[in-house]
Amino acid sequence: MKIFTKFICLSIVAVSLLTGCDIENRCSCIEIENNVKYFENYHYNLEENTKEIVDSLEELRDLFHNEDSQDVKKYINKFDDEFFIDNSLVIITLGAPHPGHKATVTSFEPKNNKLRITVELRSNVPPFSSVETVIEFHLIIIETTKKEIKDCTDVEVTIAEPSC
Repeated sequence: MKIFTKFICLSIVAVSLLTGCDIENRCSCIEIENNVKYFENYHYNLEENTKEIVDSLEELRDLFHNEDSQDVKKYINKFDDEFFIDNSLVIITLGAPHPGHKATVTSFEPKNNKLRITVELRSNVPPFSSVETVIEFHLIIIETTKKEIKDCTDVEVTIAEPSC
């Protein structure tokens, strides 16, 4: 049985390598991987399924005016009026079905008037585990230039299953 398990594990790795599947980060269209900040286990003041494009410091402060998370406060305090001259933030909150999920933005594509974003939720919890079903919230903040999303007025977020 141990040999069979090792064979299956090695086969998965081999298929991933042969198909070019990068298990960690896969971003398409606009390269954003270094401009994404993830806050897992977010359970503070924003509602689930928030999808906002923030174009000014005033909008950012309004959105996070009652923020309790010290990590989030520290992160958003780095932004100033100068940042928002040429840049915007995209704020997303989403829920995962149970604890142990890692969110990864896998695509960020402005199309027509919509900003289409795909977020992959990868579970660290084995299937059929005894973990209770509790929703875990994620806050995702994406830094982008206003030029890249200039005509976007709406944000569409798709939750994807891991592709590999």
